[in-house]
Amino acid sequence: MNRIKQIIKRCGDLEISRRQFKQNFINYYLAAVKMEFFRKIRLKLQRRKYGIISVNIETISTCNRTCSFCFNDPRFEKRPQGKMETETFHRIIDQLAEINFSGRIGPHFFNEPLLDARLPELIKYTCSKLPWAWIQINSNGDFLREDNFLELLAAGVNYFFITNYDETEKPELNTLQRKYPSYIKVVNNSEMWRTDRGGEIFQKNKVLNAPCLRPSAQLVVNWQGEMLLCCMDFYARYSFGNLETASFPEILNSLKYRSVVAEIAQSRQNGFDICHNCDDPGSIPW
Repeated sequence: MNRIKQIIKRCGDLEISRRQFKQNFINYYLAAVKMEFFRKIRLKLQRRKYGIISVNIETISTCNRTCSFCFNDPRFEKRPQGKMETETFHRIIDQLAEINFSGRIGPHFFNEPLLDARLPELIKYTCSKLPWAWIQINSNGDFLREDNFLELLAAGVNYFFITNYDETEKPELNTLQRKYPSYIKVVNNSEMWRTDRGGEIFQKNKVLNAPCLRPSAQLVVNWQGEMLLCCMDFYARYSFGNLETASFPEILNSLKYRSVVAEIAQSRQNGFDICHNCDDPGSIPW
């Protein structure tokens, strides 16, 4: 019953957005069916062969916020800052194109992606090479306005997930969600569950024996090109290799990567120090 309600709501959101854009009914829904039905079938087949379903690529390291639940809080040591070389970004996308990747691509890690002025062009390149990929921007929404929202949609972004970290509502974001509900979701910070980020943010000292499937399904690449263990590794302490020189197949087939992923899939206590007190669910990030 819940699934039926979700489908009905999604169809309603799509229709509101279609009318806002004055799109042809048949063409609009054919494109929607391609991305929301057939793409998922392709992805599940790819999952069996390659394992990977999502890739986070940090194109710029900076964030305008210093939230207490994040490593960007002043109490934590700073990490090196910079932008990913455009050539490195293209190299990563080109390699994903070799397997016709149809999973999720996100230009984020611990950064605010909208700070990267190159983003529309990077998205266009991604879309041209990976027509079946789902491109999602996770952002704090501080720099999102209707003009750059529409520009990024035109470039190829499929969805915006926005977290409002302020205590008050942001009318501009709410207006975007009301006008284009199939393309943007805005949530308040109070609605979000916060992970302990490997036991370092809140220091809950939880010890879980549960498996973690994130490293086997999600690739995380920081702005320096390092392919990291997971999205908790802010300081890049656990890198499997650098994609400026290595390739995805080389890293994914390496003994180091395969052994670590296999061990953590049994229990996170088999992993690195960062895994031992991590309270993330460790599920596949579909």
